[in-house]
Amino acid sequence: MATPFYTFNSSGTSINYSWPEGLTGLERIALASQGDLQRVLSAFFARSIQIVLVYSHTQLTLSPDLPKVTLELPNPQVLDSVSPEHPITQTRKVLLRCAGKTVCTATSTIHMKSPRAAHLVLIDKYPIGQTFLMLGRQPDFELLSVEFGRFTDKEEEEDAEGEQLWRKYRLSVESFEAEILEVFPSRDMFSRGTDWLFDSPESGPQSEFCVVSQIWITFILFVVLFMVLVAISLSFTSIPADFV
Repeated sequence: MATPFYTFNSSGTSINYSWPEGLTGLERIALASQGDLQRVLSAFFARSIQIVLVYSHTQLTLSPDLPKVTLELPNPQVLDSVSPEHPITQTRKVLLRCAGKTVCTATSTIHMKSPRAAHLVLIDKYPIGQTFLMLGRQPDFELLSVEFGRFTDKEEEEDAEGEQLWRKYRLSVESFEAEILEVFPSRDMFSRGTDWLFDSPESGPQSEFCVVSQIWITFILFVVLFMVLVAISLSFTSIPADFV
């Protein structure tokens, strides 16, 4: 039997994972989060974390011997009949955004095996971590892999800033299970915090405004300096010859 990721007794607590060499303490804290990454990142940045859906594909298993069928939503009758034998599976990609900037991209495969779990995800639109909270269950957590470097997904590379960090993990209870890939766009995020959050053009109009302001200030200073030099030059040329 595999050693649990998190163990404790009356005298101590331990995280049992062979971390890659070179990770910082803040990175390990984020990577060890168990369905509550939004809360961890919100505390780290001291700002709200928003979920933005990129895509989702929902399918129903009618029989283990038959291909899954695409499920059109809303469909209360089907949701009420969900069971371990007839689960609903959803693959989806979401962005975790803070101050208008993507701080994590999460791609997940979710298995809903009860009407309650299906309603929470598909009707009430709860994110994965909050779904476990609403179910009142602490999920089993399995950290499948942790890596850093350049992530190979073409879509992720477009927004990449230097070295990236990512993990794969699984959360599960009897009625609900999720396998998730999370990619953090830059390791600088964990070392620079809010400075990283606001120094990129992706942060929006505020960054563009600051750049334009700096250009105008530089131009005005140049004009003022030029006028001062011209005034000094004119003052010397206007001195009477007999005075010299």
